[in-house]
Amino acid sequence: MKKVTVIDYLIERLHEIGVDDIFGVPGDYNLSFLDDVEKSSSVNWIGDCNELNAAYAADGYARKKGVGALITTFDVGELSAINGIAGSYAEHIPVIAITGAPTTKVQENKKLMHHTDATGNFKRSYRAYKQFTETQALLGFENAGAEIDRALTTAIIKRRPVYISLPLDVAHSMIDAPSAPLNLTVQNTDHNKRVAQRLVDELKKAKRPVILAGNEIMTFRAKAEFENLINQTHIPVATMLLGKSSINEENPYFIGTYYPNYGDKRVLNYVDQSDLVIVFGSKLIDVNTGSFTQCFTQKETVVLNCDNTDFFGEKSRGVNINNLIKNLENFDYQFDFESTGLNNVTPDVKYEDNDDQELNLSQYMYAFKNFMKPDDTIYTETGTSQYGLSFMNLKKGVDFEAQPLWGSIGYTLPAVLGSQIADPEGRHILSIGDGSAQMTIQELSLIQRHHLKPIIFLVDNDGYTIERVIHGAHAKYNDIAVWDYTKIPAAMGITEDTMDVSVATNKQEMLAIMDKIADDRSKAHFVILKTKALDAPELVKKIGKSMSLIDKSHFYGEE
Repeated sequence: MKKVTVIDYLIERLHEIGVDDIFGVPGDYNLSFLDDVEKSSSVNWIGDCNELNAAYAADGYARKKGVGALITTFDVGELSAINGIAGSYAEHIPVIAITGAPTTKVQENKKLMHHTDATGNFKRSYRAYKQFTETQALLGFENAGAEIDRALTTAIIKRRPVYISLPLDVAHSMIDAPSAPLNLTVQNTDHNKRVAQRLVDELKKAKRPVILAGNEIMTFRAKAEFENLINQTHIPVATMLLGKSSINEENPYFIGTYYPNYGDKRVLNYVDQSDLVIVFGSKLIDVNTGSFTQCFTQKETVVLNCDNTDFFGEKSRGVNINNLIKNLENFDYQFDFESTGLNNVTPDVKYEDNDDQELNLSQYMYAFKNFMKPDDTIYTETGTSQYGLSFMNLKKGVDFEAQPLWGSIGYTLPAVLGSQIADPEGRHILSIGDGSAQMTIQELSLIQRHHLKPIIFLVDNDGYTIERVIHGAHAKYNDIAVWDYTKIPAAMGITEDTMDVSVATNKQEMLAIMDKIADDRSKAHFVILKTKALDAPELVKKIGKSMSLIDKSHFYGEE
């Protein structure tokens, strides 16, 4: 049988599951096997500015391609990346987190090495990752191939990150080459079939059913199958914030984005008065329920996701979303959607324009909705951008990405670049605030290195606006340093031929810039929108006020 090194085996398997690009940062415990990554014709090395950004970029890549990977060095590198991996775990994004580790002999002899705490304990980072990955593989000379296969299979089937620790000496040891493709088939269990049968039984009894579509429809790569199911059954479907774009929003059975108190009133009324609310591929978390202000109760609610099922308070283990959809397609059920009257009105939250002299976010969000095109990939940063833009109706094929559950500020800038590396021909748009951008803006350097062409709208409004509307409107802790964002691309070596930098201070300037760049795919576009501090659309202000921790007992688990 053909022999290969462990690192070449890992590269071959990564390529097999869809990884063509590996993100990361070099370090002395991974340098020698990064030589093999660079030599490989199967994968490309994408060097990031730091490990956290690499994890964010790998997450964005995985959202587009189905799986991502990063390589870091022992302890210092992997711990820098762990916040990004934790976000991937929370939102069901399969990222392969690979760390280069000291040799097996060094670990066995408990040598006091750099990049450790000098106690001889080499398992601290492994234990940390155990909390935020679906499985962990500590590769050795005897088990490397089998453990790589187990970890990668788990990542794809469970749609969550996995952790692989690769000691230097193991990386260059020889093992048998892969003899057969990985088995990535998910068994259609009896439990899955029973859940489907019970759901159909409940649907047949219901007079006013509705589906609240969640993120697992996207992360389990089931959008097309889910839409076919909706077209077959005619069940009205609304998306939740953690699940935006899980169905084509031009579908006739799409009724809007559900968010209590602030969404389209017709959608809220229909959902809250339904006798069967099916939370499909998500959970009733605060960001899906307007801080738990939904009006439907447990006695009307079925929750179906990969971690658990819950029929009216009766809980059991989770389901595989893909197989659940297949099982449901086998049943003869169709709802009389026309009787709801929802088919005659286009759902939407109104975005209001104005003619104020100074640029403001209401003008921007109204214009952004019109700037959007079919098949765009849109990233909205946690805060004003996410809450301001999540209620617009999306055009067909739009991939709307955010991180509403984990909500790590700064995530979207590296993520959108990772997404574009996965899909270089697509139009990728980022809306981000200045506070978030200051977290991760150094990753703009990928644009020059990898010829990327995103459109980035940066709202420069002197601080953490979403935090100001939640609490501390004039508090110093919500201030940030004043940067001249127009000079940052040049400081990173980004030339005018690679990126166009524009500034808008009023509505006319913004609209002129949008018109100019809308169809220009020759380069990246960096648009700085200068608005006043505390400027936010009324919708965002209302949502922010509702999120205040002061006197909000539901945040503390109280009645």
